[in-house]
Amino acid sequence: LMEYVKNGGTMIVQYNTAGRWDSAYKEIAPYPLKLSRDRVTDENSKVEIISPEHPLITNPNAISLKDFEGWVQERGLYFPNEWDPAFTAVLSMQDEGYDATEGSLLVAPFGKGYYIYTGLSFFRELPAGVSGAYKLFANMLSIGKDNPEETHDSKG
Repeated sequence: LMEYVKNGGTMIVQYNTAGRWDSAYKEIAPYPLKLSRDRVTDENSKVEIISPEHPLITNPNAISLKDFEGWVQERGLYFPNEWDPAFTAVLSMQDEGYDATEGSLLVAPFGKGYYIYTGLSFFRELPAGVSGAYKLFANMLSIGKDNPEETHDSKG
């Protein structure tokens, strides 16, 4: 899989538990990231876009805070709480009374491609037809497609 990413592909990894991740991450992630039990359980919790110019937020769909309305059951779970500097955190979110977490959506260039780790609950939002989740997922699938010849600084 890493060769696929290195050669220009996009790999999207959805939430995992720390126990499974710790033993396998070197095979399924290009850079270190440590999963936690951090989660945001209130589907109406505060979201902040902390990388507003990032392609995951701008292309092909412009993502706004409105796209996080109508989510069901929860925002996400098992967010990383430590990651390599190669990753860019795109969102911050928090349940009321808890500290904000920035590990819900991480992206890193690797070789000619991109690696995305997300703990967002797409497995709930997509079947429920949440339009903002579809827009964000489409952006994840599309990263790097506008300019396939673009090179980026990566370790891969």
